[in-house]
Amino acid sequence: MNMHRRSARTPRARRGVSLVELLVAMTLITIGLLAIVGVSGTVSRSLGESRTDNTAALTAQSRFEQLAGTACTSFTLNTATEVTIRGVTERYRITDAGNNTRAIVDSVSWKTREGTRRQAFTTLLPCRPGA
Repeated sequence: MNMHRRSARTPRARRGVSLVELLVAMTLITIGLLAIVGVSGTVSRSLGESRTDNTAALTAQSRFEQLAGTACTSFTLNTATEVTIRGVTERYRITDAGNNTRAIVDSVSWKTREGTRRQAFTTLLPCRPGA
């Protein structure tokens, strides 16, 4: 009789992934995607608020440029003027700053989700002789 010794079977190399590994991977991917979605909402809100902040600053800058092109003799001093444009309310006042200059204070306010924000911008406008 021919006796061949049979060796114990070696386990085959494992192929594929188990169900537990698949569940763990899917859970990690889901947590990552939820984190990205949460952050994107915050970023979107921040961008919207900064856009409104920028609009308020541009409103004040536009007012200063408009007044810079106006003759100083035509200004009504110490009177507040209020204007609302694109959801931004501005209130500006022109005063005599001495030394042939005018001080302009432009207070702007706008609404956000947290409430009304206010910012004041100030500039000096030199009055040229004859202007």
